[in-house]
Amino acid sequence: MNELANLLTAMYKLGIWPEDPKSKEGKARFKYALKVFRGLLDHEWIKTSLKRKRKIRILEICGGTGIGGVGLAKALQEKGSEVELYVTDLREDALKIAKSWGTEELNTTVKTFKINAREVHSLKIRADIALLYGFSAPHFDPWDMIKVIASVCESLVDDGVFVIQESDRRWSIFYRAGYKDFLPERIDDEKVLVSIHAGYDFKRGVFKRAMMDLAKKTSPIITDAYFWGLAELMALLWIFFKDVDFMQDETGRISGMIIGAYPRRLISINDLKEMPKILREQ
Repeated sequence: MNELANLLTAMYKLGIWPEDPKSKEGKARFKYALKVFRGLLDHEWIKTSLKRKRKIRILEICGGTGIGGVGLAKALQEKGSEVELYVTDLREDALKIAKSWGTEELNTTVKTFKINAREVHSLKIRADIALLYGFSAPHFDPWDMIKVIASVCESLVDDGVFVIQESDRRWSIFYRAGYKDFLPERIDDEKVLVSIHAGYDFKRGVFKRAMMDLAKKTSPIITDAYFWGLAELMALLWIFFKDVDFMQDETGRISGMIIGAYPRRLISINDLKEMPKILREQ
């Protein structure tokens, strides 16, 4: 776990994605998150739950600095709900920010846990809403995602929902733009961030990308990414949830919020302990 945590920390420190909620970019991200979640709360499944419950527990996975989880909690507070927010991630530096900034923003203590997303069930939290925000699904290949969803299901109440913010990367990357061996990720006065194709693992379906800052001549950071299409992600959710829906955003892209509702509890995380033969042989 520490090796993965160190890799993620190094990758995020490159600054491709703005994370500081008090920076100009971070404030803009939080403002957008609030808008998104105010719309999400109008979904029939969540509205029904809010009518019955005064307190809502949120479990955010891959939460980073908490912009998504705090945004959802803030939107719920505006509706008059009492909120408990649990933010999980592998990066301690990000979780420290989530705890301090989130507690200040919500005026209630944000609880944080350093834990792998595949193991959140071990926290024994019974959440009303689980959240994967910030287009974080590429961190997980399909084998991993099955474990993440199973773990989340065991962390939800019977009428709980799992919300995933994601875009259709098959459409945007492979059809609209075309996969690039060399891709400028972010260029400004201080950074020249690029990613370069570094391999493909067909068993897991992941592309390996070498990320580096050419301005600072940083060493390459090799990361894995699974470029999800929305259809297979929603289909996986349907195996574990009785119903699935999608709320498209207003960007004009094929992106938005996937919602899985009412855990089936037919497959437990314990059923997935042993990896299949094809992966054991790696």
